[in-house]
Amino acid sequence: MSLISRFISEQEKILSRRVNRLTLKQQQSITIAIKQARILSLLPFLNNEKQFERNESTTRTTALRTRNK
Repeated sequence: MSLISRFISEQEKILSRRVNRLTLKQQQSITIAIKQARILSLLPFLNNEKQFERNESTTRTTALRTRNK
């Protein structure tokens, strides 16, 4: 798991080939290994540490929508 976690970002996304400096075949095998680990519940699909918060722009937009109706 420590080897696979090197190829995943903090948001649990698979890092690109340029960042990893891997060949195409190596990146494909890493991607398959990560996906298998997610299916086997060894890795999470999503990083749920951050709670989604409404920022001011979102509240402003919804306020405008309700006013226009």
